[in-house]
Amino acid sequence: MDPQGADAHPDGLVGVIGAWFQTEYDEPRPTVDLPVEVASGRDDALCIVDQVIRGTGIVGRVTGDFGAVALKVRGTGKPVHVRVDLQLDDLSTRWWSDRVRPRRFDPERPRLVLVRAQGEIRGAAVLARRQGWRGAGSAQASVEFELAADDLDRDGLLVVEVAEAARPSWSDNRVSPRSALGLRIDTILVREQGSSAAAGFAPTGCDLAVLQPGGPKSFRLDVSSVPLAPPVARTPTTRLTKRKPARAAFKLTRIARRAAIRAAAQALPERPGTGLGVLAADLRTGAPVPAEVVGRRPGSFDIRLDTVPEGPVLIGLDSAHPGLSCRIVPNR
Repeated sequence: MDPQGADAHPDGLVGVIGAWFQTEYDEPRPTVDLPVEVASGRDDALCIVDQVIRGTGIVGRVTGDFGAVALKVRGTGKPVHVRVDLQLDDLSTRWWSDRVRPRRFDPERPRLVLVRAQGEIRGAAVLARRQGWRGAGSAQASVEFELAADDLDRDGLLVVEVAEAARPSWSDNRVSPRSALGLRIDTILVREQGSSAAAGFAPTGCDLAVLQPGGPKSFRLDVSSVPLAPPVARTPTTRLTKRKPARAAFKLTRIARRAAIRAAAQALPERPGTGLGVLAADLRTGAPVPAEVVGRRPGSFDIRLDTVPEGPVLIGLDSAHPGLSCRIVPNR
């Protein structure tokens, strides 16, 4: 049993239980002043990781159904702006397929994740890779949000988490299960509010899009053609498939399949039809969000929600269209 007062701080503050087990090799983490841009797992500001493997050129890679990192940042008593950059690359897909084990010829599906900070949902992201002639490119997404002054004290932790979203039933078979697994956290940027430009809306590369909390309740949804998703890459697991001749044959087969998919998509691209509809759901609960289509144009919809969204909202076409990409454009 710990003696009374053993965890007490000399200045009268309550310390962490077990702090007296600190060794001479343990170095205290410095508190970093704003602005902060963390782009490596070796950065001094990064003090805690949970289900994240640290990187050198990136913050880290998520190894489970969620991943969290904590930065030791000194607040200024003012609101701050935070940007979290995520990326889905080929290694992300391999990590995912080695653990989920999808069917061999299944195509990649988009990843849909929430971004939390200080325990609260701050936004969401959808990432979808598209097929090139030889390989699939990476998909990037940035989630930006504001933190109030009391969310970040002068010597506290900023905890950022990438986690699974509460998906609606209509997104089944349109989004990857365990979407956070393998994702890269490239950069975390923290600076005082008002010192950065507003985030833009880029095409998502799939038939889904995310409207961030506080986003416009009236906007345009542009729909365009994109190449199909690549087949899921799988790491050899048996003694036969691990041999170099077998691996070379599998690689040539995979390249041929990818080239055929890209050629077919370029020769016969999917076009937005006239009978498409739109669905919406709250990613905090998976509950439906009323979304009214108030206007239609070739390749776009004018959409209006009842209220300004308090949480991230998933916007999607009312049926799966893997050859189409959505983009949210706020009305002026």
